Amino acid sequence: SGSVMMTGTHYAEFQITGGPSIGIVRPMPSLETGAFGNYCFFIGLPRSGITEFYPTFLAQRSDDWGDGSIHACEYLSGDGTMKWTNWGSTTVEGKLWEGMKFSLSGDTVGMLLNLDNGTLTVYKNNRRLGVLK
Repeated sequence: SGSVMMTGTHYAEFQITGGPSIGIVRPMPSLETGAFGNYCFFIGLPRSGITEFYPTFLAQRSDDWGDGSIHACEYLSGDGTMKWTNWGSTTVEGKLWEGMKFSLSGDTVGMLLNLDNGTLTVYKNNRRLGVLK
């Protein structure tokens, strides 16, 4: 949908198959997704040249982003670590966090985004693991 969440709490669950990364990214309603083909990562350098996307992502900035400097945050189900970035000088990958646990195929991972408090909480099989950011 074209809806942009700006306040409140929002929860989603994901059935794990393989080892996906699950997370959030700032709203970018004008982003031309077709320009990225089938390969677009919001965080990290999975292949050379990926940082060329960062200026495009930052160009989508709007007043709705507020003062926050974290533009994307994700949970890596395969090892339980987290990543976040400001698409500028800071990209943190493989960060350990309190409550960190990996997930296997068949597990259910829940993500609770609290926009009022600015937190992203991870759940595994209905058990709270902890807060990513």
